[in-house]
Amino acid sequence: MMFRKFRQAALLAAAVILPLVGGAMAEPTADFAPLVRNVVDGYAVPKSQALAESFAALQASITGLCSERPSIAQKEAFDARFSASVEAYAQLAILRFGALADEHRLERLAFVPDARGVVRRQVDRLLARPDASATDPDRLRDKSVALQGLSALEWIAFSPDGAVILAPEGKKGAFTCAYAEAIAARLTATARELAEAYRTGNGQTGLLLAPSPENALVHTPQEAVESVFNALFTGLAVLRDQVLERVLEPGDPALRAERAPFARSGNEFTYLAAGLTGLNEAVTAGGFVAAAPQEGQWLANSLAFETKLATSALHGFDMPLAQVLADEESRRRLEVVEINTSSIRDLLGRELAGYLELKGGFNALDGD
Repeated sequence: MMFRKFRQAALLAAAVILPLVGGAMAEPTADFAPLVRNVVDGYAVPKSQALAESFAALQASITGLCSERPSIAQKEAFDARFSASVEAYAQLAILRFGALADEHRLERLAFVPDARGVVRRQVDRLLARPDASATDPDRLRDKSVALQGLSALEWIAFSPDGAVILAPEGKKGAFTCAYAEAIAARLTATARELAEAYRTGNGQTGLLLAPSPENALVHTPQEAVESVFNALFTGLAVLRDQVLERVLEPGDPALRAERAPFARSGNEFTYLAAGLTGLNEAVTAGGFVAAAPQEGQWLANSLAFETKLATSALHGFDMPLAQVLADEESRRRLEVVEINTSSIRDLLGRELAGYLELKGGFNALDGD
């Protein structure tokens, strides 16, 4: 399957990553050898394990929700578990490399952003003509990735105003519940696959951890770091260029809000904040700033500061995105968040990449 959705934005984002020295490049002074291992062991493994635990709890809440006419408490429990799963997903999805890039696992977790409404169309088609194979987690894996992730679960579990509507009543309700349980089981299985692949170094993860002249992906530790760094940078581009910029474009606030991942369930700000938090934590866990020369160590505080400004603002919104966009003062606050993400982009793509003498132009989506 070919995924071209973010190609243009990712190419533009990656183009920002430019070395700050001209002419022939000297031998890099940074010690690249431990950085990829640091990100994998210090961030990818624990975050994928946490995601698997979150999905398992989500699966249990669906079972309770669908076992009988759901109570208010059961709906609230599911709502909370779904929000926690969005947060855990966004913190891991920012990586975009290694096990996430194998077997389309990133898209299996959630098909976002989805500007063309692929999830809505495919899920509605399935509900109109129920297919029992979609209620089997193993068989669901062979279907479109748009049918098996968090975004598909959100579409069937929440109303447009964010109310939990998943319930077992009637023939349609029974099928929808069975499908929801299959999605949750599939998500849990995928997250466990991710945790195991990152832990054992399978697939692309293993290639990035063992650069060599014979390696089909990366030949040197610096190339491995560049691959991981650009994957992280692409994750930021998705949040900034494909989400924030798109919703802030002129137009009807309600229609613009629909473009944001997880807006239907009221988790659009949770998604954005978790992604930005995850980016800073991944960069810190990797030791990217620590590997820079002494004159570049200021970047750690600057990245943390800009991340804190952005995430605090995102957590501070107490109304749906459509209302934020319609309210002049609230919209300005969201525009400031976009400015914060631009600052993070420049700190990473110009300053940190320059200090580490990383080469630009590569990104994980190029050629998809």
